[in-house]
Amino acid sequence: MINTGKKAEFKQLMLNRRNLYHLFSRLFQKEVDQAFYDQLRAITFPSHREENALTEFKDALLRLNEYFEYDAGESLDDLAADYAKTFLGAGSAQGAAAFPYESVYTSPKHVMMQDAWNQVCDIYESKGIERNEESADLLEDHIAVELDFMAFLCDETSRFTETLAGLEEQKEFLNRHLLNWAPGFCLDIKVHADTEFYRMVGQLTTGFLQLDSFILDQMINARKARTMCSQSFRMSRARMDEILTELQTEYRIYAPRLIEDRGSWEDGGLVRYQEIGALDDIVLDRQSDFSMKEVLYPVSQTIFRFDENSCVETVSSDPKGIILFARPCDINGLKRLDNMFLANGGMSDVYYKRMRDKVKIFLMECPQSWESCFCVSMGTNRTEYYSAAFHLHGEEILLEVKDAEFIDYFGGETPADYAPAFIEENQKKVRVPDIKDPSRLREIFNLEFWKTCSEECISCGGCNTVCPTCSCFDTVDFLNQENSRKGERRRIWSSCMLPDFSRTAGGNIARKRADQMMRFKTMHKVYDYKARFGGNEHMCVGCGRCIQRCPKEISFADTINQLSEEVDRLNAGQPEQE
Repeated sequence: MINTGKKAEFKQLMLNRRNLYHLFSRLFQKEVDQAFYDQLRAITFPSHREENALTEFKDALLRLNEYFEYDAGESLDDLAADYAKTFLGAGSAQGAAAFPYESVYTSPKHVMMQDAWNQVCDIYESKGIERNEESADLLEDHIAVELDFMAFLCDETSRFTETLAGLEEQKEFLNRHLLNWAPGFCLDIKVHADTEFYRMVGQLTTGFLQLDSFILDQMINARKARTMCSQSFRMSRARMDEILTELQTEYRIYAPRLIEDRGSWEDGGLVRYQEIGALDDIVLDRQSDFSMKEVLYPVSQTIFRFDENSCVETVSSDPKGIILFARPCDINGLKRLDNMFLANGGMSDVYYKRMRDKVKIFLMECPQSWESCFCVSMGTNRTEYYSAAFHLHGEEILLEVKDAEFIDYFGGETPADYAPAFIEENQKKVRVPDIKDPSRLREIFNLEFWKTCSEECISCGGCNTVCPTCSCFDTVDFLNQENSRKGERRRIWSSCMLPDFSRTAGGNIARKRADQMMRFKTMHKVYDYKARFGGNEHMCVGCGRCIQRCPKEISFADTINQLSEEVDRLNAGQPEQE
């Protein structure tokens, strides 16, 4: 069977499949010329592979090898005439042929340029694909073009580190736009072809597509069932830097890094997630000012560009995966974002998913609990959701590898007995309000204590900016200064703490005051998220960044505690505290 475990072998398999798809595409693009005929004769197809026997591909390969071993007496002129008769209907009084277009086989009227054609046109456009010269005269749902697109997908997947999404995309296209009609088309080739060559091509094509479907199933199942291991190692900092350099060939590596010319002078700069090249780039003794969410959910992201005639989606062509060094609270924050972007209302956000599919997590131990942290109270001080965990303090690095994807990088190091340590107590403690009865929500909304927020909060939105779980954005069109019909659409972080956030098209603002905005945010963090997604998780992960960021020194932890006290009084039937 096929071994796709090692990256080099997997990449070679993708390239082999790409070349085969190009070969099959050429069989249908145009007549066979001398150069292509000689190329076919020179190829030795391995008919003995055991997976070949699972489809009719093995019989087709034997038939192909015999065709070139024993002269069938078919000249290039014979093949050219048969190509025109079989695929174009030349010489047929009724115009009957095996017309090589998906629309012909999938539309009720059996004519060209129907739904299938529209669908594949949209798919090619989403990939930014332009037709090559060889297929310039063929419609987009011609079998040669669809086979070439499969070759494109194989090549694209071979260049990406995270391959499951690419394999599933190949499987989807193969099932929906080749296997749904190509077998019937190939049976028609047998009916209309006069030459052994093209009858053989029909059988060979069906067998290959069936075999490739089997190969894709193998690879997809292997990646979904990829074993999780748990092995621990120790190494020097110098050796860890060498491994980081190796990883950079496949991944972009992000971690908290100091930007010296940003932030306040008291802090000596701003710590944000940036690409790193060595351990010394990582800030370990200080919490990052911003969370890691801006790596996969950028502050400003162009969705598509447009003019008066077209609209082109912006898709990153960066083949590298992403490694994020992160602390437990931020890893738990990422799970919240996953729920909101990928599991909210049964739909997933494609722009977020494209980035998220590339991410691997490297857990960093917290050396201490910082002043504003309250992760223990929120249950986010621990996590098992990581590919590898690291103790990065001191000259010796300790690590645990759980994802088999990374064993090849660390497997040669000295074994150790290590498991990550987690913070067990914070200086700051929070009690989440116990809101069991939804009928109490109206009373909670009307609590007088919310109005104290208007006396302090200036509605700057800084708390949302640094929060690892805030996900709100605005969609804004930016027009070209020289041509107002050209521009691009971007989504840009927004904040529920900004007055204009709740402004509607008619100009009405639902939440005009700071207390209304604070109530909205707080209830989302400690009630609404849990009510929507279930379980025991709240939206707030207790990182405390909002406390550090607030220019008015408002403590969100104190706000939650005060709300809990007021809810306790409501539950006990006592009046609100003045």
